[in-house]
Amino acid sequence: MDEYNGLEKTFVEHHKVQLESSGVPRYFWPTLLRKLQGQVYDAGEYFQLCQLTYADGENDQSDPLWQVIITKPEGIMATDPENIFLIDHAWTYRANEARQYLKDIPGLLERMVALMDIPREDNDREQFIEKVLQEMWKFNGTYSLVGKTAEERLPVWYIMDEFGSRIQHCGEPNFRVIPFFYTPHQCCYSLLFPIQDAEEGEEVTRNYVETPPVDSLTRDAQMLPWFPVDLTHVDPRQTEPPEDFYQSGRMNESLPDNDTEVADLPADYPLRVYAEYEYVRDYLTDERFVVVDSREEADILWFIAHFKDFRSLRDKPSCRINQYACEHLITVKDLLAVVCRRSADLSKEEENELNGPSWLPLTYCLKRELVKFASLFQRREKAGEDNCWIIKPWNLARGLDHTITNNLNHIMRLPSTGPKIAQKYISRPVLFYREDIDAEVKFDLRYIVMLLSVKPLKVAVYKRFWIRFANKAFDLTELDNSEKHFTVNNYNDSFLLQMYCHEFIDKFNSQYAEQPWEISEKQIYSMILQVFKAATMYDHPRGIPHNPQCKGFYGFDVMLEWTNKEGKEVMCPQLLEINFNSDCKRACEYYPEFFNDIFSVMFLDETEGHNVVVLS
Repeated sequence: MDEYNGLEKTFVEHHKVQLESSGVPRYFWPTLLRKLQGQVYDAGEYFQLCQLTYADGENDQSDPLWQVIITKPEGIMATDPENIFLIDHAWTYRANEARQYLKDIPGLLERMVALMDIPREDNDREQFIEKVLQEMWKFNGTYSLVGKTAEERLPVWYIMDEFGSRIQHCGEPNFRVIPFFYTPHQCCYSLLFPIQDAEEGEEVTRNYVETPPVDSLTRDAQMLPWFPVDLTHVDPRQTEPPEDFYQSGRMNESLPDNDTEVADLPADYPLRVYAEYEYVRDYLTDERFVVVDSREEADILWFIAHFKDFRSLRDKPSCRINQYACEHLITVKDLLAVVCRRSADLSKEEENELNGPSWLPLTYCLKRELVKFASLFQRREKAGEDNCWIIKPWNLARGLDHTITNNLNHIMRLPSTGPKIAQKYISRPVLFYREDIDAEVKFDLRYIVMLLSVKPLKVAVYKRFWIRFANKAFDLTELDNSEKHFTVNNYNDSFLLQMYCHEFIDKFNSQYAEQPWEISEKQIYSMILQVFKAATMYDHPRGIPHNPQCKGFYGFDVMLEWTNKEGKEVMCPQLLEINFNSDCKRACEYYPEFFNDIFSVMFLDETEGHNVVVLS
């Protein structure tokens, strides 16, 4: 395509970044365009799909049942521009759609059962669906689309047709298979092309997991879906990462200048507030504050995007801002777990089995701790312990791209869609009886928490919390059923049960008279304070540094879990996550004075009469 015609030029303009990032050699591009335009599926002229048979007892679980063999007499040359092939996709879906698609799309379940070589025993349709949902992670590929919203960018999963799905793995393959989204068709294909010359009769192989080089144990963990291996000899206990970990791949922030003499906020006129957040602009009505359009003239800066230039605050020592340097240590999920594990050394509370505080669900980073996690999962499996886990992206909220599963193969595939943590799913949550649906459901709590000072440590919790309920009765079946297992329903089309916290407390106390709400509330406040003690016990970059010009504002998500202590079932809080710039739409609609309270506490240091409890 050195001299583009109009069509070729458009193809390159729309797909160059994708082709180059996927490593498709440029000499294949003209043939690829021709085959896409003509829908040319000519792999059958070059390859043959062969089924393998074994005598009884001669094959292991990981032995292949199929091979793709080169049938072209002169073989396949890696540099021949004609040798790129389209593979169709048999099934494309987002994770939360899989079960429904298998139920609703005619012929899909039957095709997947055959493609995955699932034995056709006397299973009913529901059993076949469960089998496919378990086995499909050996066959799935994934891609993400460019989109304006997080929802549009969520991973898309696909399974190639029978030909593509039966190309076998090799650590040193002779071909590559990569997904390619062709914009004119608004459709994704897979591309098969050689990376070395191959002769007639040679098997076509590809690398199932293309990642940068890793150590042998990590590679074993990555390949677990296809090649089972026992990793229980690996110690699953976690340690605090070295200091350089906190610098690598993190936001490039300039630190506050400790030599700056911070001035008091002006007292002779209403404080000028520059607010990017619409609900601050709409609901901050206290006459001691006035919203302005210029950040340069503002006394208070309320940003919804991450602020990084904290050193620049010294130019206006009377200015205040709603963020702290290094607060990603608690708002990014993998770092939050690292920070919270320090709390085991700071409190007298009972530690869990792997040296974390009792209020922190077991949490593993699937980038740094993949092998440790696989070891723990296999150990729990051998011991017959509950093994349900929730897999979360590091930095997405609202339940987006969250997965609940007890399938290790599934979990091992999820890091391919971006950085993830694996967190022990709360399998014994305290439930709430919903009269409207006559069912006991999961619920969690959203607390608004303010970090008022690091030195001395001073934290304020807004006493009015928000409750989020699941919409279906809880049990540990159908872990992909979002209305049963997720409580964040205000961002989708599900029904949202809304309830004031005082009403919730009354109903809770009537349902659990033996463990009144005041006990759990006290534990939650203690947990919140412990988080900030752990987050501020070290200086930058391992901790949040002191800066009198900074005030923090966070959403803590908490759930209650049943725990057996000394033979008695008691409720214990569990910290799910901490959100940066928490959504406050519901808070403002419930309590129009919400931001008047928040600003009075954060910037006027008023704590009486503003619905907060101060922790220090």
